[in-house]
Amino acid sequence: MEQSRLLIAFVVSLVIVVVYQKLVLSRYEHARPAATQPVPVRPEALPPAATEPQPPVTGELAAPIGDEALIRVETDVFRVAITPIGGRLADVELKAYRRTVERDSPPLDLVQPGPVLPGTLVLGGNISDAAVRYRADRSELVLQGSDAGDIVLAAEGPTGLQLQKRYHFTGDGYMFGVTATASGTAVPTSMGLVLTPLPVDSPRGKEAALAFSGHVVEKPVTDLVKAPVRVDSSTWAGFAAQYFLTAGLPSGGPAPATFTAIDGTPIVRLDAPLSDGQARFDVYAGPKDREILTRSEHDLDRALDFGWFWFIAIPLLRALRLLHRVFGNYGVAIIILTALVKLVTAPLTRTTFRNMREMQKIQPQMAKLRERYKDDQMALQKEMMELYRRHRVNPFSGCLPMLLQLPIFVGLYNALSHAIELRHAPFALWINDLSAPDRLMIGGVGVPVLTLFMGASMFVQQWLTPQQGDPTQQRMMMFMPLVFTFMFINFPAGLVLYWLVNNVLTIGQQYLMMRSMN
Repeated sequence: MEQSRLLIAFVVSLVIVVVYQKLVLSRYEHARPAATQPVPVRPEALPPAATEPQPPVTGELAAPIGDEALIRVETDVFRVAITPIGGRLADVELKAYRRTVERDSPPLDLVQPGPVLPGTLVLGGNISDAAVRYRADRSELVLQGSDAGDIVLAAEGPTGLQLQKRYHFTGDGYMFGVTATASGTAVPTSMGLVLTPLPVDSPRGKEAALAFSGHVVEKPVTDLVKAPVRVDSSTWAGFAAQYFLTAGLPSGGPAPATFTAIDGTPIVRLDAPLSDGQARFDVYAGPKDREILTRSEHDLDRALDFGWFWFIAIPLLRALRLLHRVFGNYGVAIIILTALVKLVTAPLTRTTFRNMREMQKIQPQMAKLRERYKDDQMALQKEMMELYRRHRVNPFSGCLPMLLQLPIFVGLYNALSHAIELRHAPFALWINDLSAPDRLMIGGVGVPVLTLFMGASMFVQQWLTPQQGDPTQQRMMMFMPLVFTFMFINFPAGLVLYWLVNNVLTIGQQYLMMRSMN
């Protein structure tokens, strides 16, 4: 009875963990310490500066792109288009990532079209350079490898300001610099750099993200329209989607950041003080690839949240990449990685199964005790403990191995959930994107075939598992495959593949153990 309840508790706990991370953490704000395991916290637990509503950023930030030819920049990793009006970013196309899974799909553009564009400067008060007409020192810039180059734009701004905006690019990096220089009359004491949200690249949506005081905070962009947020000292601030990030970083150290909305358009403004008339920023616009983010420093790798068991997820992600280099297919890599994890946890699974078999053998005696002492719970517990002692069975030992496996399962789940490598990665047959739900089109209807196979494998696995407890508990356990099937219907195919392979391997292991124990 006790072990059966613990088994149910374990399965329910696993469902709760998966659903919580999928439906809650992915939609609502969370914070995590800088040097320790990620820990979600509620908004009221954040420093007052991070949650106190601030007045909206005022000023004219919206302006048309205009009819003039755009200034083009091409590097090994992206193509950038800069507008002469405002010196803003009209396009930041990532050459290594497509918008859709189709082979002829154009590169993914991290700039969301609209009248408010990233790269706009707030010059103090109600003034911005969105409508300022700049003169560029060149019309295009092409860089490769370690090459570096600048696009320099100059203009006479409002109130007699002389403005210069310099974009500094390298040939092989997703980070570029923005240096703003002001001279003349009414020079402000600081300048703000504006960034705008990313286009949605996954069902998860997009979030505003910032790092401050050793934490990373994320908020749904829709919240910025309702309640602006200001942080007095941020390491970086920007917008994140599931697989991509655009973030501004003040070059001189932590600086104020304001999240708000202008005419319904969410923005983040990162402010930097002027030193000798200059304000310097760095901007990262690229994938949430852990290796790239780590090389970029500035704590950008904290934008990639691997959940509570990050210390397990990160090594598993490295192993997945290594296997991909060997086999050339991420679906195959997932299968091999799952098999390796199953091999490591095999002794724990065997211990659990053996204990279940022993508990199953004493079920008739336990049923008699429940009938005999149905009106005396204290006597029932005493007799059951004596029964366990005589047969040398520990009702808790079977669930302990399962609890030890939980961090591994969740860690691998998080690794696969956040692996940009799976985006648009094909596996076989109809599965051409391991980051998207699997659908086989049959008669115009998308059928989740892989998910149905996974549900069937869970049913077989449950059928082979030694049954314990009363009939009600047994029926509840047999119902769990339906719960998991429903829950996994819209999960990425890579996750479903992992769960299916894990189930099949468990079935094989159970079959071999049943033969050896008979």
